[in-house]
Amino acid sequence: MTLVLALIVIGGLLIFFLILNQKSKKKKKAIQAQKKLEMDRYDRYMRRFDDPSCLTKLEPTSSKVAGTRYANDDTGENRQTILKATKEGELLMLIPDELNRYDNAAIKIMRLNGKQIGFLDMDASLEIKSRLINRSPVEAKVSKIYEKGGVLECDIELQRYSRKIKKQ
Repeated sequence: MTLVLALIVIGGLLIFFLILNQKSKKKKKAIQAQKKLEMDRYDRYMRRFDDPSCLTKLEPTSSKVAGTRYANDDTGENRQTILKATKEGELLMLIPDELNRYDNAAIKIMRLNGKQIGFLDMDASLEIKSRLINRSPVEAKVSKIYEKGGVLECDIELQRYSRKIKKQ
């Protein structure tokens, strides 16, 4: 009787771990598919600009992300929630916001999943918008996420390129 009971328990545990393993594999595949989709989106985004490998890199600059405490106008999603899921080192897209009623040079800062974390700081937006319009690449990535006064804030690093062709 105890042997039968032990076999039933072992069999049940084996089935449990097999099911758990299947779910884990499905989750990993879903994460890999999402990452591939995001990198495809980033590649399409970067194709808008001149090839950075032919241009001279300028010194990287830092900028604060503005408006991180507000909800997005288009989706209503809270940017604080989006920032909680954002990681340092993550690549970002810079999208001019032509319809912004407060600032005609506004640039949205978007994660690769299409969710906006805020806007580029006003001091940097005029120069960066000009570069983007003229097909000059500006790469952006999250450099720091931190809490200040109970609100998540974010700094980004901007990699700009000179329009001069790189010397061989």
